[in-house]
Amino acid sequence: MWWRRGIAVIYASNEQSGKKVADVIKNKGYPVSLLRYSLENVEKLWKCYDALVFVMALGGVVRSICKFAQGKDKDPAVIAVDDEFKFVIPVIGSHWGANDLAKEISEALNSTLVITTASEQRGVTSVEELANLLIAKVVNVNAIVKVTSALLRGERVCVKGISSLPPQVKGNYVIGDGCKYSVIITDNNRCDDENVVCLKPLRVAIGVGSKKETSPKTVKEAILYVFDLLSLDKSRVKLIASIRESAEVASKELGIPFRKITLEEINSFNDECLTPPSEKLTELGLKGVAEVSALIAGGKDAKLILRKIPYKGEVTVAVAIAGE
Repeated sequence: MWWRRGIAVIYASNEQSGKKVADVIKNKGYPVSLLRYSLENVEKLWKCYDALVFVMALGGVVRSICKFAQGKDKDPAVIAVDDEFKFVIPVIGSHWGANDLAKEISEALNSTLVITTASEQRGVTSVEELANLLIAKVVNVNAIVKVTSALLRGERVCVKGISSLPPQVKGNYVIGDGCKYSVIITDNNRCDDENVVCLKPLRVAIGVGSKKETSPKTVKEAILYVFDLLSLDKSRVKLIASIRESAEVASKELGIPFRKITLEEINSFNDECLTPPSEKLTELGLKGVAEVSALIAGGKDAKLILRKIPYKGEVTVAVAIAGE
């Protein structure tokens, strides 16, 4: 699930084309925002979303993103779609989901897809995509090239530190030892072997919002739904946080520490990447609950990795990477 933090669609001159692309993405079930092009918008969205889809000429896209690009492990995926929907082109972040999203958009729009990376052409799951599936940080990005090249040659790449691979993984990955090239899931922050990519599993904080009358049973179901959605083991959860007592009961049943969030904490919290509040929350004078709770519980340097998602119209759940 690449697009947990959402996708921003940015149009330059043709609002109708932008809306159509946004509708395509929304119909896929991904969180999406539609905005008119400006460099100020690009700068903000660059830090807040997993992917930016520009509905404009490729040259304009390249010029717009140059000043913001920092590295393949830091930047969002970027895709260009022309106003007439003739071409869909991943610009950066190909192995970090841009190719996958571009394919989905091109199929929905009946456009020509322009893919230039070898791993996607050969049906191999990139190391970057594996890291995303495992909610893990790539410790040594420079080693990715060697390991990916081995996969493209058909060589075995050993994966250590997990008992099984996510079902959608493709390529000659094998669980165990005995390979020249490896991917290791580890808590270490250093990885000096150039033939090994180290992935550090990230701990998360979960924020919950719900109606007052929602039962702890429904809240627990919503949390378990997110665990399943992210293939996340509860041992990876640092805290569950909410303003609701029902969430506290659900947390105790799950055996996960709970933090009660106050209305004062919510209203004094600021983060430019929060999803704009619903009309109901605005009426209540709240800027949000689930996302804010997750970020507060995550501590310093917390970052949303799953924007709030609804469950049965009664609960919203958001997930943040837990910082210090």
